[in-house]
Amino acid sequence: MKVRILTETQQRGTYATTLIMYEKLKEKGIDAEFYTTFKSPYNVLPSPPKSKIFGEESMLNSEYYSRQILDKISPENNSIIHIANAWHGIIPIAEKKGVKTVINVQYWWPTCYFNSMEENDCDCKSILKVSKCIRHKKNGIRKLTSQAEAIYAIRKMDRIKKNVSSASAIIALSKVVKDILISRGYPEEKIKVININALTFDIDYIPYEPNEFFTFAYLSYPDREKGIFQLLEAFSLALKKNNKIRLKVPGGLESAQVVEIVKKLGIEDHVLLTKRISYDQYIKSLRNILKDVDFVVVPSLNIDTWGRVVTESMLAGRPTIVTKGNGGLIEQVTDGVDGFHVNTYNIKDFGESLYKISLMPREEVRKMGEIARDNALKKFDNNKIIGQLIDLYKEISE
Repeated sequence: MKVRILTETQQRGTYATTLIMYEKLKEKGIDAEFYTTFKSPYNVLPSPPKSKIFGEESMLNSEYYSRQILDKISPENNSIIHIANAWHGIIPIAEKKGVKTVINVQYWWPTCYFNSMEENDCDCKSILKVSKCIRHKKNGIRKLTSQAEAIYAIRKMDRIKKNVSSASAIIALSKVVKDILISRGYPEEKIKVININALTFDIDYIPYEPNEFFTFAYLSYPDREKGIFQLLEAFSLALKKNNKIRLKVPGGLESAQVVEIVKKLGIEDHVLLTKRISYDQYIKSLRNILKDVDFVVVPSLNIDTWGRVVTESMLAGRPTIVTKGNGGLIEQVTDGVDGFHVNTYNIKDFGESLYKISLMPREEVRKMGEIARDNALKKFDNNKIIGQLIDLYKEISE
């Protein structure tokens, strides 16, 4: 069985998942090759053509570029191409050549024009609804021409659906992803739920060494939709009730807005901001980051497909706070057992939750962290996940 894994993005979460998937397939004896469209230690493909008019995504998924890449890698008949992210344009061309294709759906690009799913009443089918989303998200000329862009958006989403649906198999990394794909008309019989984002390099239990400050940590990228600004404001409210708390934000210095809000709220002495580091460095630094952390907070405001930081934190023995009702996050964390589900949309409620959690006895925090690790090891057993992936390869090959 020959498997070629293709990725076009260096985005930390996606690249980490792809790299770990590749390494673990090799360990299981699968003849796998890893290809990137950017500089990497693996097989480097020519980058997509540049175009200011059409944009990078359109050029990546153009028929010309996909044919160029297929000619270069020359996949054998009935071999497998595993697309790690959003390179959907290559699927129908490969399938016509007799090559089996598998594509990961780790984010919302097949179901949302803005890859965010923040507008619950929009299904990327109605010109009026899509136009409203564009006006909400954009300024200037794009706001004025929203109806014309809406027509383009709907055609683009139809093309994505047609391409992805032609794959031999579609991997949804969580149940919520599968449910939404089905609701948008993707072929249910091709969709397999495999928790590939739960694949990790070995993460040992990090001994819990609490200090006088009850410490929260935010480990996601400092983006608004990830809830960082909600967290900072909620933390400032909790701090007024308990001045023995603090918040770590690795990578927080990458966002000038984060730095500005921390100063504006007057919480500089209780928020530790550091520079962003690569994924490899992050994993190596995890022990130092988490040793005195009581709870990791993942307060995503948009529906999350999965939270890699949740899995990694649980494996390290740290309970995690996630947004109540939020997709893949609540599939990972069991409320009141190995973490908590809280209302992060309302800052007052969020702040009160942080305050109450900060009053927990440290021994209860320790026990909850140990349970978190045990549950993660059982629910997201890497051997089982890779076994499911290999079974899928065999199934489509046969």
